[in-house]
Amino acid sequence: MLDLTLAITHHVLVFGLAVMLAMELAYLRADPVPVMRLARLDAGYGGVATLVLIVGVARVIWGAKGWIAYQDNPWFWAKVATFLAIGLISILPTVRFIRWSRALRADPGFRPPAAEVARAAGWVRREVLLLFPLVAFAAAMARS
Repeated sequence: MLDLTLAITHHVLVFGLAVMLAMELAYLRADPVPVMRLARLDAGYGGVATLVLIVGVARVIWGAKGWIAYQDNPWFWAKVATFLAIGLISILPTVRFIRWSRALRADPGFRPPAAEVARAAGWVRREVLLLFPLVAFAAAMARS
């Protein structure tokens, strides 16, 4: 039962990440960009990503398959590497969102420059695109 609970929790959290990234892209298309809402959403995204990692580690340790099934599985390591790449990429827009929220607090009329919004959206799109191989690696991992 623990294995099933961990699997369900892990999948729901990953779907949550996908939804949060879609929401970030929607906020980055808005005019004006809802900076404070975007910054709060991004902070939540970081929290959910942390939970995905914690539950994923719990699955490896206490799940039905155990560490032995994962340690030599190339799909597992590809999935981990892809998740790490998404996490590293997410730093760039996060730093920008923090800067924007500070600027907005200092100047209530602040609007992020269009070029910065476009760059942040580009990085978020890269995160979204990496979700596809992440899911593919997870499916391959489960079948090997």
